[in-house]
Amino acid sequence: MRFEVMGSLRALVGNRSLPLGPPRQRAVLVALLLGGPRPVPADRIIAMVWGDDAPAHALNLVQKYVSGLRRCLPASLPLTHSEAGYVLGMPGGFACDLLEFEELFAASRALSESGRPADAAETLARATALVRGPLAEGTESRGIELERVRFQERRLSAQEELYALEVSLGQGERHLPELVRLINEHPLRERLHALLMRTLADSGRQVEALNAYALIRDRLVEEYGVEPGAELRDAHQFVLNAALPTEQPPEEPPTPHQLPNAVRDFTGRTAEIARITDRLRSGRMPVVCVEGTAGIGKTALAVHCAHQVADDFPDGQLFIDLRGFDRLGAADPSEILGSFLRAMGVAAQHVPTDALERGTLFRSVLATRRMLIVLDNAADAHHVRHLLPGAPGCAVLVTSRRALVSLAVHEDAQRIVLPVLSPDESAELLRSALGGPRPTGKKPDPAVAEISRLCGHLPLALRVVAAGSAVTPHFDLRSVARELAAAGPLAGASVADDERASVAASLDLSYQRLDDRGRRALRLIGLLPGPDLTHAAAATLTGTDEAAVRPALNALTAANLLVQHAPGRFRFPHDLLREYAWNRAGDEEPATSRQDALNRLMGWYTQVATVLDGRVGRIHVVGQESRATEHAPISAEDAEAELRNLTAAVEHTAEHGPYAAAWTLAGMLRETCKRRSRVPEWLAVARAGLRAAQRGANPRAETELSLSLVDASLTAGLLDAAEQHVQRALQLSELHDWPDLLAASREQLGRARWTTGALDEARRHLTESIRLYSAGPDHLRTALAYGALARVELDSGAPDAAHRLYFRCLRLSRSQSNRGVEAMTLVELGLVHEALGHPHTAALSLEAGLALSRDNRGLQRPEALSQSYLGALKAKAGDHEAARSLCLAGIKVAEELGDLWAQAECRNAAGRAMSALGCPHGAAEHHREALRIARGLHFHRAEQHALAGLRTTVFEPCLLG
Repeated sequence: MRFEVMGSLRALVGNRSLPLGPPRQRAVLVALLLGGPRPVPADRIIAMVWGDDAPAHALNLVQKYVSGLRRCLPASLPLTHSEAGYVLGMPGGFACDLLEFEELFAASRALSESGRPADAAETLARATALVRGPLAEGTESRGIELERVRFQERRLSAQEELYALEVSLGQGERHLPELVRLINEHPLRERLHALLMRTLADSGRQVEALNAYALIRDRLVEEYGVEPGAELRDAHQFVLNAALPTEQPPEEPPTPHQLPNAVRDFTGRTAEIARITDRLRSGRMPVVCVEGTAGIGKTALAVHCAHQVADDFPDGQLFIDLRGFDRLGAADPSEILGSFLRAMGVAAQHVPTDALERGTLFRSVLATRRMLIVLDNAADAHHVRHLLPGAPGCAVLVTSRRALVSLAVHEDAQRIVLPVLSPDESAELLRSALGGPRPTGKKPDPAVAEISRLCGHLPLALRVVAAGSAVTPHFDLRSVARELAAAGPLAGASVADDERASVAASLDLSYQRLDDRGRRALRLIGLLPGPDLTHAAAATLTGTDEAAVRPALNALTAANLLVQHAPGRFRFPHDLLREYAWNRAGDEEPATSRQDALNRLMGWYTQVATVLDGRVGRIHVVGQESRATEHAPISAEDAEAELRNLTAAVEHTAEHGPYAAAWTLAGMLRETCKRRSRVPEWLAVARAGLRAAQRGANPRAETELSLSLVDASLTAGLLDAAEQHVQRALQLSELHDWPDLLAASREQLGRARWTTGALDEARRHLTESIRLYSAGPDHLRTALAYGALARVELDSGAPDAAHRLYFRCLRLSRSQSNRGVEAMTLVELGLVHEALGHPHTAALSLEAGLALSRDNRGLQRPEALSQSYLGALKAKAGDHEAARSLCLAGIKVAEELGDLWAQAECRNAAGRAMSALGCPHGAAEHHREALRIARGLHFHRAEQHALAGLRTTVFEPCLLG
């Protein structure tokens, strides 16, 4: 007879598994096995199975379940009772994997202490191999949950000792992947980090070992205010002794050189070059603004000048395309600051999330450096103001289509407005770009002069014509001029009037020089709604595979019709080219061909969105998902890079179709935006999806997107909009008799009423929602409705009812493996246990929620709340340091996420903590901030908690600092 509890509970006779009865009966057996071979008292079994909520007749239930176990187990394994408790079997009468684990663990330690590390490692490896999963997995009770946590710690200790033995034997490298996995799951276990460092150092990877130490030390110091422990410091010294000389010079900060390649055949602009370079070298943090219309050559001139003065800035050069006139939106200055800081050597974990803090750090880092910063294609003066350094040794070069008068007034910027090229400069540029000989006499070539005139003397147009002509064997300039003239007269050299026609005529010639495959690729890429595309997206648009589309992309790049701005990512170098390609598609591609291409692209975007949304489990699915073209699997990192393209795709297809793609993608992005607190994007995408559903006359999708807008509007504090959307959803779901959507509508209506404090109405709607959900298969939505109703009961002063509801929510979320709902439920159960007067159980629940949040990516809200609620509990217990640290950590996570709801709750928790610790001024500050946020969101619970905290605050001097 053999019992296994390290994983799901099993009782085995040979290879046959015995049935063990209902869940409570199985829990009783686990309690007996965990207590064995000693007698287990009945009260111990009751505590293990029911915890603090044992029923009055619990002893009778134990006797009932023991009788049931006697019927399940063979007669050769008696289950006896004495005054000391229940005993399962006779000594040695059965085997148990947990007992074997402990015996092997103890034997390994004995072997290690006797100087036999190889035998110790082999024995311990056998012990760890017995573990199949969490202790008694699937058997739920409060006492067992606590034992499960203890066993997890024991299992980790065994793994750490095993890896330590393997490292001492010189065999640690084979465990590197498992070490990295364990560190990701348990990022604060210092011994794991120490073993990783020693293993990396033994493998000759000392730099990585030192970097691993820096990462864990920074986290410990910044988040918890403590230095690494002795074992971690010893490992650090071990790496230093093995890898570094005794006198290691300080590490120099990196010197970024981000300037793009200068144009090889740059010509003209002599006067402008002199003015720009002289000003950049003048000191006193000069700012130079190069202005002019599209295609006038601003970027080429700026890069040319930057290369000329690069040696005057020995600490490096930064460059960024601000995309100020991209119809899909300009680059975010905050993201640019983050990129610049990382390029200058600031570790990613040290880059602040707040835009103002990033700007402050950016100026601080530049304070002692001489650097050149080139900000290309700015939308306006405001777009660049946060990117300006404050150090006199730095210089800034900005390009923009607009007049940056504000920078001249406030930053003493020098403005240089570029005219079109002179005829001589145009001829020189065209000759140079074509690679032909420079004219020796003063008389211009008539064909060159005519091409320059037709191109409006715009550098972009001249270069595009040259690129298209140069790839044609035996091209003749007179033929080029005739073809250009035949394509249509250009509307003058003055950019402001008809710039696009000028460039379009220039582009026509390059377009005609492409082969059929290249022309078709350009046309279809012109349909792209987002800012860029990959090989996979291009293959999808063209209906080919990646290998087939690569030659076309290479040809388009060579002709300057596309640029590869990042590895494997392509975009149009100029928005006029994008518009040109769009127009060509409209003129030459049949409507069915254009629609088929967009359908394929939306299918691929659906595949990408599935990867992006698949980390914590899908909850909301709108309509039927588009079928994606088969491609290689998409990594999570690649999916993240497509987020802007996905949002642009929703907006585009909502206006132009296919409408089903718009509402499908909008539904898939709901949880993605919600987890990241991207509320403005969520609202925009959901509104676009709703428009698409209405235009496509799909009432079900309209209902589902209305529900998404209810959720988003409530999150944003837009109660009137939420009410409008929820009433529409109710009307449609009742009209069409959709029980699942009627349940969701009632749920959202209940949430809306809870938000404003109308608890009786909230209870009525949520109870009806649960009734409707329970008739269908959607257990996850049922769980969420239980959680919402539990919140109502807790706020109504009924923690017992809330506890029952949360426990149902927890069970359902675990059955669906949704860690986000599970973590949030554990956190809110902590509040219930506190209200019931069980602070110890409350702390256990909160700690479990915190651990689950940290072990799963994207669960910042429960991470923030669990820390803040724990801080308030610690404060009641008088633990000042733990309370302060936890509350501040919770607020920090909520603010980094941008989650205002969590911020209000965390602030109130911090206020309660400060009040309990005798710091009324600090308490009042937190409650005032919570009140401000709550009123902006119409969040009744947080508002009432803040007001209650302020009413009870007694203003006395705070001596806690």
